[in-house]
Amino acid sequence: MASIYPRLVLRARSGGNIISSSAFQQRRSFHPTRPSPFINEALDISSSFLHGVHDVTGLPWAASIPLTAFIVRMTVALPLQIYTRIHARRNRDLSPLLLSWRKVYQDQIMEKAKEEGRPLLPFEADQKLNEEMSKRQKSLRKRWKAARFHGMATFLQIPIWLSLMESLRAMCGNNNGLVPWFLSLMESESADPSQYHHLNIEQSLASEGALWFPDLLAGDTTGILPLMLAATIWTNVSVGWKTPSFKELADFPRTEMVKQGVLKTIKMFIQFMAINIGINSYMSGMPTGLMIYWITSANVATLQTAFLNKYMFSKAPLKPWMKMHVGLRKAGEAKPEKAASKI
Repeated sequence: MASIYPRLVLRARSGGNIISSSAFQQRRSFHPTRPSPFINEALDISSSFLHGVHDVTGLPWAASIPLTAFIVRMTVALPLQIYTRIHARRNRDLSPLLLSWRKVYQDQIMEKAKEEGRPLLPFEADQKLNEEMSKRQKSLRKRWKAARFHGMATFLQIPIWLSLMESLRAMCGNNNGLVPWFLSLMESESADPSQYHHLNIEQSLASEGALWFPDLLAGDTTGILPLMLAATIWTNVSVGWKTPSFKELADFPRTEMVKQGVLKTIKMFIQFMAINIGINSYMSGMPTGLMIYWITSANVATLQTAFLNKYMFSKAPLKPWMKMHVGLRKAGEAKPEKAASKI
């Protein structure tokens, strides 16, 4: 009976011994499209949510798309933002305590080394100090219920935002999204990103626009929406990401100056990308349905940040620990006059 497995054929050539397989050659010439069930399911859920808001409210797409962005920002992004701020404040309030404990441990380590009569090398003292501080920091965070990686919580909203954006992009018939491009890179270099969109174009988007953009499938030839998109992203970054000015950076210690300088450079780069996004959205004819979702989402995020900055944690945080010297006067001793500061 013939074997059902492919046979491995060995052939000798003059250029050397080469092993070739008919099975390998057959596999190489065939490029199947590998399914992406997780991504497809995420896009299906996002598309169903967009259609659900549209159907339940009975609003046209020009109103239901911004409403969807508002709902997502209020139910997903806002709780994550509040959680991040709560734990950031708790960790910030721990800083004075940690500075105080650092001084205590420094004195204890030096006193113990003095009693033993063995001077400690700088790296040995730092190692012992870091060990004690790590234990104390862990204990204080557990007691104050302060999460260590609280900053990562805000990134949980990115997959949801991205899936809604890509679903709406597919519904608008635009094939220049991030997901199709990424999947095409995973498949083959010659693959067309458009083949990875399994969602159908929503034809009703062409007739349920508003104002100067009646067709949500087409781009905005007036350039108003692209300009609003660039300004919205710029404002969102400026309000939500506070960094010191270059003049203020000069007063920082060297390590902190480098850290804040890098953060400010990243902020400026993102602001530059906001302008680039606005120009590209106009030049490429980005569907207006996609732009109004992006504009609404960014504006709601900016308002949320401004609201939380004003009303959440209105009290100032605890001041850092400062080393002070206190002098005691004897009975009947006159109060010393303050020395005039020399200019």
